[in-house]
Amino acid sequence: MTESAGSSTSPANPGQGILEGVRVLDLSSHVSGPFCAKLMADYGADVIKVEQPSLGDVARRSGPFVGDDPHPDKSVQFLYLNSNKRGITLDLTSSSGKAILKELLAKADVLVENFSPVDSKNLGLDYHSLGAVNPELVLTSITPFGQSGPYRDFSATDIITCAMSGLMYHSGDSDRKPLRNVLDQSFYVAGANAAAATLAALFQRLNTGEGQRVEVSIVECLASHLVQAVPYYTYMGAIKGRRPVRGSGFEELMPAKDGYVVPSVQGSQPWPVVAELIGLEELKDERFATGAGRIEHGEELKELLIKGLANWDRKPLFQASGEQRLVFGMAQDAGDLFDCEHLRERGFFVEVDHPVSGKAEYPGMGPKMSAMDFEFRYPAPLLGQHNTEIYCEELGYTPSDLVNLRSGGII
Repeated sequence: MTESAGSSTSPANPGQGILEGVRVLDLSSHVSGPFCAKLMADYGADVIKVEQPSLGDVARRSGPFVGDDPHPDKSVQFLYLNSNKRGITLDLTSSSGKAILKELLAKADVLVENFSPVDSKNLGLDYHSLGAVNPELVLTSITPFGQSGPYRDFSATDIITCAMSGLMYHSGDSDRKPLRNVLDQSFYVAGANAAAATLAALFQRLNTGEGQRVEVSIVECLASHLVQAVPYYTYMGAIKGRRPVRGSGFEELMPAKDGYVVPSVQGSQPWPVVAELIGLEELKDERFATGAGRIEHGEELKELLIKGLANWDRKPLFQASGEQRLVFGMAQDAGDLFDCEHLRERGFFVEVDHPVSGKAEYPGMGPKMSAMDFEFRYPAPLLGQHNTEIYCEELGYTPSDLVNLRSGGII
């Protein structure tokens, strides 16, 4: 546990946050729960990150690390997912820890957790128990398969949730294995869904005065995005396969001089304009003049596209296609995004100064709101950084109490 008497930090511009006045207890770890709580923190909620003494969030031990130093305050994942939060330590398994949690709950509007259903129950985090302490509390629980059903107690990684949701089966080409997305995207999707549902529950509380449980299944969040595949089966009794290989080159990454581009050359795109832009005379052949012809001669067309695109760098092609009102794209890596003039002009990146990891620019919020200026009020907390601030200044504990709680492993 790391504490600092001078670690108290207050929002730089009070009143800017849409969710100012909403307090969230973030008991979650890794990705899904922390991302849910971070989204609310970014909108101005006061989010208190509650971590296990000594160990903290498992994400603190997940690479990559700043400077390749496996330090608990240098995990890139933890730094981003827990920005704009204050942090305390608390042993939720001890009787003293549970008593302190009740004190925190009395002042909270939302509790976010992503323990397994069994662990949640053992920790007393079921809604019946928490609602007795604070009837207005919104309890948001995120698990791979939800709180009921035969799979409720099963664990799952990102690749498993992608596979179980049906999303993976429909990703990629039909002549290859199903394709998996990377970077734990299923957990981020679940976190975003959880944040939206939590805010809806808070909105309903304005009318009813009562809290409720928000139950989030990661698999169901992904499955709900299959808006074509599931109705297709329901109405027609057929399973929609992956993208057909023949003609698939019309909507796929293809090599350019300095990387990959997406030459969208099917559908409503005016073919003469596309052929003229790419600049290869063979593309003007009448066989490719219609959509049906481009599908029939798809393999030959694909070879010609590769030949023509080899003369282009990504950015000039993207800019030229946009000027011609064509829908082209380019594959950008993290460096491209960081240097993207469009994102820079829109102020997407925001600098954060962390006491251990130093200064870095983080991605900002996707949506922009005219009534709120987004800012990073706090970098990700050190382990137990705000113990003194919250336990003493807000709950009324004395410094001696904190010494005793720390020596007993409670905080």
